[in-house]
Amino acid sequence: MGYWQSWQRFFGMAIATGVLTLGFGLRSEARTPATAPASLTDLLVDIDQAANDQQLEQLLNFYGENFTHSDGLTKTDLQDLLTQLWEEYPRLSYNTKLLNWEQTGDRLVAETETQVRGLKKQAGRWVHYESKIRSQQTFQGDKLISQDILSEASTLTSGDNPPALKVLIPETVAPAADFGFDVIVQDPLGEEILLGGALEEPITSSTYTNPEAFDLNILPAGGIFKRVEAPTEAGDMWYSALVVRSDGMVLTTHRVKVEDAPLQANGL
Repeated sequence: MGYWQSWQRFFGMAIATGVLTLGFGLRSEARTPATAPASLTDLLVDIDQAANDQQLEQLLNFYGENFTHSDGLTKTDLQDLLTQLWEEYPRLSYNTKLLNWEQTGDRLVAETETQVRGLKKQAGRWVHYESKIRSQQTFQGDKLISQDILSEASTLTSGDNPPALKVLIPETVAPAADFGFDVIVQDPLGEEILLGGALEEPITSSTYTNPEAFDLNILPAGGIFKRVEAPTEAGDMWYSALVVRSDGMVLTTHRVKVEDAPLQANGL
């Protein structure tokens, strides 16, 4: 299972590219994607292309020198991690769409949703990756000065017939809240034996480079069903599950925001 241990760096670094937006001459009253000027929509295409072509220098030109990130990453961190990511995963595609935007003084706040897909061959197997990340960016002039990840769900699959999963977990919980983390295997099991495990980790800059390992056990029929207690302090957490059977494996991770907000159910 060794090659699955780099999972978290891969998941997390998807948030660092393909989610940029900029604005030129935007009006504060315009908020929907349909009102965005061509300069913005064209630039989104250009930024996705820079990420798809893995042009690191070109991509980093969109970041301010004092860039801040909700996970504690700096511009230097992004440069180092993206270099490692693109060496390990040479086949990635990014597709970003603008959800909404607004002008506040000399700053532009934009919300985007990015889908990232990837493919690599490791240990003789093809590994497929898919992620959806929603984020909010703040721009000053033509530079991204801060980025906040609002939601994130990612999946790695490998094998001829990886299990089909349905994940039930909230996107947002209150501090110390008790909630369910259910990973349901939707395929008929037949005579198959499932192995699996789950883990939770606070999201920090160090988590990207030092992910924890899974402890796999034989699963009861149907998947993984856990009750989880959120941390007492606000912050973001990764909740992940690995399910393995003879013909394939699936690794899924979901971001949960711990904050003073109503519980929001999310089934994926």
